[in-house]
This record gives sequence, C-alpha cells and structure tokens, in this order.
Amino acid sequence: MNTMARRTAVGISLICALVFSALAAQGAAAAEGKNTTAFTCVEGGGEKDFSDAHCDNNVGAGKGKYGHVALPLNEKVSISISNEKTKNETKEAASTVLKGTIFGIKSEIVCKTVSGTGSLTNEEPSSKVHRVKGTVEAKFTSCTAPKPALGCKVKEPITVSSNVEGVEGLGTGKNEMGLEFKPTGEHFATVTLEGCLVAGTFNTDGTAIATGTPSNTAKWSGATSVFTAAMTKETLKLAGSAAEVESTTTVTKAGGGNPIALTTVT
Repeated sequence: MNTMARRTAVGISLICALVFSALAAQGAAAAEGKNTTAFTCVEGGGEKDFSDAHCDNNVGAGKGKYGHVALPLNEKVSISISNEKTKNETKEAASTVLKGTIFGIKSEIVCKTVSGTGSLTNEEPSSKVHRVKGTVEAKFTSCTAPKPALGCKVKEPITVSSNVEGVEGLGTGKNEMGLEFKPTGEHFATVTLEGCLVAGTFNTDGTAIATGTPSNTAKWSGATSVFTAAMTKETLKLAGSAAEVESTTTVTKAGGGNPIALTTVT
C-alpha cells in the first residue's frame, strides 16, 4: 500500500464510545468501505509527519516524530479501549454521557470509566480493495443517573458487544468515512435503572457510525475520537425514544501498544 496517497482518516478509538448509540439512519446511508486501512501511530514510523503520539497534528513529511504504520494484512490484531487521558490536554478521563427520555421523563446517565477489548483486521479481498473489520466488547462503569433524580442507581457494568467495519460515502458531500458498529446480539446494550420513578431495564437498538478528529473530512486523524450530541441526537434511540450521547475514547494495540487510527487511502 502506498502511504504517500491522500489519506482521509478517522480515529478508531471511537470503537467503544458508541455503546449507547443507535444510529440506524446513518448506517443505512453508508457504503461498505473499499479504501479503508487501520494504522498504528509509531515513533519514527511512516513518513514521520506527525508531532504527537496519537498522530493528530500533521506537520509535514519528515518534520515530525511519529508516523502511520499499517497493521499487518489479514492478521487479527488485539486492541484495548479506554477513556483515560482524553480530556484537559490528556490529563483527565472524559465521561460518557447519555441523555434521553424514559416514560416521558428526561433522563441522563454519566459513566466515568470506559474499558474494553477487541480485534481489528486489515483485509484486501480483491485488487485495490482495502477493508477493516473486527469485533469489540466494551464496559462502562462508575455510572450515575443525575436525571431524573440523584437517587436513581445504574446497574453495572453496562456492556456492548459489536461487529465493526469501515464505511464510506458519509455526510452531505459523500466524502466522509467512519466506523460502523452492529450488535452481535439482539440489542447493543441494556441499561438498568434502580430505586427511582423510571426504574427498569431499557434497550439501545440499531447500528452506529462514528467519525473522528481533527474533523470528519480531514486528510489525517489521530487515535482520539469523539461522539457529540450533534452527531447523535437525530438518530440515537434509548427505550424507543430519541436520545444523544457524548463520549471520547482512544484505542491502542493490546498490552500497552501504539495508538490506532482508521485511514482511508485513495
């Protein structure tokens, strides 16, 4: 693969952020990726065109300390997922916040900790076709439900199991790419609330697509990805009603390895 080709990238760490998401409308509009490759951000690797360890800041070939190095072809690579060091200049962990309506009552769930495992594989099923596929299982803990009331408790962990693959043709210009998540079971996840007016178990359903930093149409991106309310509020469903989620995560090779980004090569 020619890494000198134009790269439109999205951080793949968004993998676990979607646990609460059900973006069926976006998923229906996406085309399966045919130019998608997973890369690690490596010190001294690739074109050495990034100044930071997450390959967010492109400074030009040979002017940086880090670069993209593709994951091996047709090899399942184990990954780890975390929200650590995703806020305040990598000094804090960004919480995942789910907002929705249950029984007509505004509800909000905040989880301070995200962790998970999975695998990714670069595939080339035919000439000039590059695809990324994998699986992810993420867990959300240290959760509270400040709305509808502080006394409402969240059963932990909230778990999601998904198949993932790169998709393209997103956005109004059909020039954005991302990662689509499809539940391995009937639902993405269940959220159980206890000790309050909306006590019960509620499902998140559908499929989800997320895009990453620094922008949806950037020629490069790092291993940090963000779900925003603006991205999810029109398609997210919780207990059958519209909802929205905010979350920031990163993904690395398992065992403390290099950060991973998803890149489209054209």
